[in-house]
Amino acid sequence: MNCKLALVLFPAVLFAACGNEPASPTGTHTHADGTVHKDDHAEPDGHAHTDRIALGEVKVGDHTIRVFQVVAKIEAGKEGDFDLDFAAGKPLPGTVRGWIGIESAVGSMKVKFAKETESRMHGHPEVPKAIPEGSKLWIEIETPSGTSKGSVAFRS
Repeated sequence: MNCKLALVLFPAVLFAACGNEPASPTGTHTHADGTVHKDDHAEPDGHAHTDRIALGEVKVGDHTIRVFQVVAKIEAGKEGDFDLDFAAGKPLPGTVRGWIGIESAVGSMKVKFAKETESRMHGHPEVPKAIPEGSKLWIEIETPSGTSKGSVAFRS
């Protein structure tokens, strides 16, 4: 096959594989099952974030956060992979921590979420080797006026 022809056909095949959803201003589109697909297929940090599972919204302090599970399955003793999407145009909070487990964080390790874009933070909380009953992804925001936390159920 001619190389020029391959370069023309390859993007068309990629577009057809994702359906006819138009590209959104956020660089994502949502499928019927709730998964979110990145239109550009790459993150600035080189981290592959192609499919995200929407877990819902949680209000933590003054922030409403849309939470996404980036990996399909949470497994005991491994790392989770989560995106936190904040309102566009508002500054991200300075310190955001997260953990998998119970509200008190007993048996869990808190990790700091890092800024990924102007409205997204990303983190890899470790999953306890024995996941306690009723475990969730807990999100804690630290501000000069105090600490607030909230949670959302993850998919295992």
